[in-house]
Amino acid sequence: METMGDLLDALRRFNATGYSKEAAEEVFGWTVEDLMVRKERPEVDLVVIQLFDNLIIEARHILSEGLEELRDDWEFRFKLKSDLTSSIRYNAYYSRYIHGQGYLRTDIGYVDNKLLRKMLEDFYIPRLRAIYKPVILEFKGFHSYDFFGIEVYRNKCKLYYSTVRYGRQETSSSIVDVISRLNYLNEMTKDQKFREKLKALDDDLCKVLSILCPSG
Repeated sequence: METMGDLLDALRRFNATGYSKEAAEEVFGWTVEDLMVRKERPEVDLVVIQLFDNLIIEARHILSEGLEELRDDWEFRFKLKSDLTSSIRYNAYYSRYIHGQGYLRTDIGYVDNKLLRKMLEDFYIPRLRAIYKPVILEFKGFHSYDFFGIEVYRNKCKLYYSTVRYGRQETSSSIVDVISRLNYLNEMTKDQKFREKLKALDDDLCKVLSILCPSG
């Protein structure tokens, strides 16, 4: 296998053989450390294949005959586990290449507390963007609309390549290139100054959380 499109085809073959660790290793030709399959929502199966060196294929199979005929019933993201953490979940990713500058988008998910949400939008997100801004160009993809991003949680972190689906630009991207970029970004996020800035932001956030959410 050479491209992300080859991995997409392998997922279809994997589905046909039945979900098992042994079948995954035979189809993908890689060592599979773990395999998880569950119903994410009606008509959608989530398939997570833990590969070697902390690499992950996180795929969704949409159970639709119409989409199957169009070869658009599978999609996946290629991910790399890392050790960065945050007191609040965020997703930072590159969004388009505009006038020679990277454009950073951030997503902190749903926050029920309106005051906390306002604080995050006015204080936390701008500082988070400022920390990532010097490196955001490194998160751009290989084509016009693909990109790289990072999901950070309290106890886990995953760097990822944008969703691969039939007919999209991502299918032509080299597997080796994607893995190389993920590893490069992982090393970049381990930079001491970068981590110190994120820790300072997280420490400030924890103080606010202790006031706004004293019970948790």
